Amino acid sequence: MSRVLVVGGGIAGLTTAIALRHAGLEATVSEAHPIGADGKGAFLTIMANGLDALRAIEAEHLVLDRSFTSNEVRMRNGHDRRLGVLSIPSPDPEHGPRTIRRADLYRVLVEEARRRGVEIQHGKRLVGTRYHGSVTAFFGDGTRLGGDLLIGADGVRSTTRTLIDPNAPQPAYTGWNIAMGAVRDALTDNHRDCYYMYFGRRATCGHITSPDGETWWFVNVPCGERDLADASPAQLRQRLGDLFAGDRIGTVQAIRATADENLTATACYQLPTVPTWSRAGMTLVGDALHVASPSTTQGASMAIEDAVTLAQCLRDVPDTTAALQLYERLRRERVERVVRSGFRKLGPRVPGPVQRLLRDRAVTRRTRHPDIDWLHLHHIDWDSDLSATG
Repeated sequence: MSRVLVVGGGIAGLTTAIALRHAGLEATVSEAHPIGADGKGAFLTIMANGLDALRAIEAEHLVLDRSFTSNEVRMRNGHDRRLGVLSIPSPDPEHGPRTIRRADLYRVLVEEARRRGVEIQHGKRLVGTRYHGSVTAFFGDGTRLGGDLLIGADGVRSTTRTLIDPNAPQPAYTGWNIAMGAVRDALTDNHRDCYYMYFGRRATCGHITSPDGETWWFVNVPCGERDLADASPAQLRQRLGDLFAGDRIGTVQAIRATADENLTATACYQLPTVPTWSRAGMTLVGDALHVASPSTTQGASMAIEDAVTLAQCLRDVPDTTAALQLYERLRRERVERVVRSGFRKLGPRVPGPVQRLLRDRAVTRRTRHPDIDWLHLHHIDWDSDLSATG
């Protein structure tokens, strides 16, 4: 295999290109958006399994050098009453969950991909493909690019997924948007190595404060899919304030202090399964393949795992079709289980007093025996030869 085309220049696509180069393969990334359009959103968390996958391709330092540990979640209800503390499994304190600015992660992935010899093209929106032993990608600007394999890392609304299977399922709207923001020196008395998660009367929210004093927060907003798409910062701030009126929630203080330019909101989707992963010299990684609820905190880590596992399969199995079949066997059960772990019924719901009481009690019980080692302690052995498992 001489050249792999990666469609999509976000976290999934850039990590895939880096992993391919680590496996000794050539990679080109084609991104639909202009330079600097990625990195949206305030922050994200790379879990222990995501760090493990980065370590396999000697890229763990990209996160460790620009992030901080966040090993537990302190859960409270809308009256600021403690519900429990969820400790997140990790091999050791240094390699536990790490919180990082999304823009910082995007920037260092771009730099690392280029350092390893990856060509990154912007303004290249995939519109079609042709396969005759090799694959040709056609872009909206009239250009084309040829290679031995095309990997779709083009996100929730993946064009590649539809090209592989015109009848592929589309992501379903969860019934809520996620609003995010960042503000400095708003919550100075919080612990700075943990998340605070609040279960209010009408919505849930949370925040974490970085060592340098910047608080990053999020709110799960029950609403219609497009309700917040065109909201002004003032309208969004008002909407969030109304959600927590009458609650005693620390995150609200950070929301009120956030500048307009640091407020964002986006719709959330879920995609439990994709029947056909690969066809005619094409396959998928990341959100193009599986979309889990943000409550799993596994979106980025699962994309990184996909990238590394796929690169290892292509390295070890000379026949591309067989390599893609092995990739699916190694990944399908795990990623679908991750999506199921965060699955929620569709549609916004506002719990009543009895439902809130039952919910709070259930949250407290769940924090005592979290059966999540399978999720966070997953290990990729880069030095193993996968051809023996094919």
